[in-house]
Amino acid sequence: MQRTILHCDMNNFYASVECMLDQSLRGHPVAVGGDPENRHGIILAKNYEAKKFGIQTGEALWQARNKCHNLIIVPPHYEQYMKYSRLAHEIYLDYTNQVEPYGMDECWLDVSGSIRGSGEQIGNEIRQRMKDELGLTISVGVSFNNYRKGSIHTF
Repeated sequence: MQRTILHCDMNNFYASVECMLDQSLRGHPVAVGGDPENRHGIILAKNYEAKKFGIQTGEALWQARNKCHNLIIVPPHYEQYMKYSRLAHEIYLDYTNQVEPYGMDECWLDVSGSIRGSGEQIGNEIRQRMKDELGLTISVGVSFNNYRKGSIHTF
């Protein structure tokens, strides 16, 4: 049996949530950064505008500021990221109960035999719903897994 698997990855998740919640951040280079006072002064996530300056996840805040002097660094709001992760999972569960999370912003979905369409159709629908309902963008890859009876596969 061939299984249809979707890989869903919310784009620039922490930074996207911050920009969605605070509209004044849109269009500016934004990064979510740790607390330099507690020696956690690194970039946790960045938006596309910050990426254009070469900002990298995991680099020190001072290094990022040297690359982009007008970089807006916001503290993380994990409760909001968890909220939007849960909302995304609710959307996924409209398509399948076979959801394998990988962190807050990534999941694999087994949509084999779905009556809602092909993997590509479902992926496109999920992308549109995320944008319309949550105000966030997501990348969805479609692949397959050949399952043979008696073999061991994990999902």
